[in-house]
Amino acid sequence: MRKTGLISFLIILALCNLKFDVYGQGHPGGQRRNVRENIFVLRTLRMTQALDLTEAQTAVIFPELNRAEKEKAQLQANLAGEIRDLRQIINKDKVTDKEYEERVAKIMNLKEKVRRREEEFEKFLFGQLTSSQKAKYIIFNLDFNRGMIERMGRAGLAGQKSK
Repeated sequence: MRKTGLISFLIILALCNLKFDVYGQGHPGGQRRNVRENIFVLRTLRMTQALDLTEAQTAVIFPELNRAEKEKAQLQANLAGEIRDLRQIINKDKVTDKEYEERVAKIMNLKEKVRRREEEFEKFLFGQLTSSQKAKYIIFNLDFNRGMIERMGRAGLAGQKSK
């Protein structure tokens, strides 16, 4: 029964991923969105396996995970826009200290909101997990993030070599 539920969930994730791939084609920023969605699906799959989640846990956790991810994506898009604006005003001659302070404050506020949203999800998640699953999640989260950073670094180096 548990395997059937997991397989059903994976099929639903694959269909959602397909929807995002189709949407991303022809839309500005679509490629970046697809990469983000693919990482989300990979993380979800690996987390399901690493924590050995039950169907009941999956049904409760993943809708909240999806909401948290969408909120973080929006916050990070806003953050990227603010950083882009800051870069532009740095190159201008007549910018007041007040303008710099306002931009920096907006950026710091957005970074704090992203961090808080991550903490809110973790608090929710820990309320759904057993003690051993909490321990597994901590290890999973560290390993997954480290692995993604390493892979992105290698992909960046490979891209530089081909230029």
